[in-house]
Amino acid sequence: MVIVGAGFAGLYMIYRARQCGLSVQCYEIGEREGGTWYWNRYPGARVDIECVEYSYSFSKELEQEWDWSERYASQPEIERYANHVAERFDLRRDIQFKTRVTAAHFDESTQRWLVET
Repeated sequence: MVIVGAGFAGLYMIYRARQCGLSVQCYEIGEREGGTWYWNRYPGARVDIECVEYSYSFSKELEQEWDWSERYASQPEIERYANHVAERFDLRRDIQFKTRVTAAHFDESTQRWLVET
């Protein structure tokens, strides 16, 4: 399975693909995971919904080990959370950073996607 982007959805997809016994390769153009929260580092950047909505609910242990410092966290804390999740579940081993997906084509004859980077 190929996943494009290591933002919050991409990180979850890596986790779920592994749970389903699939091999996975994630391509991320940035140097770290986090998606929007990696790229948008302007002063005052923060969530507009409560942090609990940004928290993954697939792991009770993860929920118990992470404490949000604010109800509406700032960008650095959201990015730290994404980094923590990637570390906690060893998600980085399936992420190729600094890699742009330039094209994706479906090959009818093989019934597979061909992904170019």
